[in-house]
Amino acid sequence: MNPRTMDAGCLRALRRRGHSDASISVMSPEEAFCEYCAYHGIMNMMPATLEMLDKLRSEAPAVAVTAPAI
Repeated sequence: MNPRTMDAGCLRALRRRGHSDASISVMSPEEAFCEYCAYHGIMNMMPATLEMLDKLRSEAPAVAVTAPAI
């Protein structure tokens, strides 16, 4: 991840968890997300958790959005 271009809130969380710009720069997006979650008290996030989220998203039925009738 590039600390210069990443979301400021995520960068702040990673730094508060003790990560340097050097350690952040070698993180994968999944690792950065897991650290972000841990900072916010969401523990035990791991790649399998993210894989389940992707799986659930792919199984979710499409929801049609229509304008209300007038």
